[in-house]
Amino acid sequence: MDEFSLLKKFVSQFVTFNEEEWRYHQSILTRRFIKKGEYILREGEICDHVTFINSGYFRIYNTVKEEDLTVNFSFEGNYIADYVSFVSRQPSIDNMVAMEDAEILQLQYNDLMTAYEKYPVWQKFGRKMAEYILVFVVTRNKALLYNSPEERYLRLMKERPKVMERVPLQYIASYLGIQPESLSRIRKRLATGKSA
Repeated sequence: MDEFSLLKKFVSQFVTFNEEEWRYHQSILTRRFIKKGEYILREGEICDHVTFINSGYFRIYNTVKEEDLTVNFSFEGNYIADYVSFVSRQPSIDNMVAMEDAEILQLQYNDLMTAYEKYPVWQKFGRKMAEYILVFVVTRNKALLYNSPEERYLRLMKERPKVMERVPLQYIASYLGIQPESLSRIRKRLATGKSA
């Protein structure tokens, strides 16, 4: 398996491309190896790249009143970017840190804009990714507003097993918008078969 096969599989879910279009896309990607604890974006920087993760995973968090609040996790086989900063060219409020050693493929803003102009298929892919991100963000926001912490936890277990398997509990609690002690109580309750 080469370094582009996982990306090719992912992109193929959204668009159909020919060999020339794919070769061009490959040519504008930069492969990087990131150590655990290393950042690919820090608060205050403009997000100048979209990143596809070949291996490892990242935590995205914001710092609010000196507290780190986990926004999301992004695993191998998926993209990571601060889409708002990337599109608006404004400084990011996100921090993106590797939670494991990682291999990534990065695409710079200017190269992506050129790809949009040269090949309509990449513009179509960009639109589909924007829709994909929008659905995820709206669904997450609704869950934070309307679902109980236990409902959010059960949904996370069902829909994102990688989070449950690989992410430390303190970050899962932060992602769910609760304190670690509350998460411990939920887990204990579920383990004994009692509901809230």
